[in-house]
Amino acid sequence: MENEVKVLDNGFARLVDFVGGDRSAATSARISTMTKGDEKDDAKLVRYLIKMKHGTPFEHSYFTFYIKCPLLVARQWFRHRISSYNEMSMRYVLADRDYYVPADLTDSQKERYVAAVENSFDTYEELVQDELRKELARGVLPVSTYTQFYWTVNARALMNFLDLRLDIAAQYEIREYAKVLHGFFLDKMPYTAQAFEDLILGNLETPRTEKDL
Repeated sequence: MENEVKVLDNGFARLVDFVGGDRSAATSARISTMTKGDEKDDAKLVRYLIKMKHGTPFEHSYFTFYIKCPLLVARQWFRHRISSYNEMSMRYVLADRDYYVPADLTDSQKERYVAAVENSFDTYEELVQDELRKELARGVLPVSTYTQFYWTVNARALMNFLDLRLDIAAQYEIREYAKVLHGFFLDKMPYTAQAFEDLILGNLETPRTEKDL
């Protein structure tokens, strides 16, 4: 899998770093019984851990992602708190005229949408030129504006993110990012990700509320 995948119109998700893996999860779990096992045993063990909801062994594997997404996606993303974030700051950086335009707008909707966003950026740039501090001028920018951030998350917290954000009830835009991260997860921790998919995710087209019944 490529390290960077395009998402939405101008966004992307990039895997920057990864530490650990299926072997790491299995080895850390075996400390409880002071036993050893080979790769074949690892696959069975991580499946057992997922099934029994023993999550701590997966906290020893870390992913670092570089994400570019609209603010409306980022503000949902940042609700996942068991992880680390560093975001581009519009207090210091002049915002680019870079914003998300949904693909399913009608011609009339798109015309009004783009006009409103462009007007916001016009006002923003005028205020900055008029020497209003960027940290205040940014207040007129819409949540469609793209932001960028680093996200470091352990595999256990990543599975929680995917469980919630791959659900059909999740907003389409963040679901598209979750699909890409799911691909990175499958690539780097295939045994764990497959067990998670089989035992936790199930049918991705079934709403979460129905899965829980």
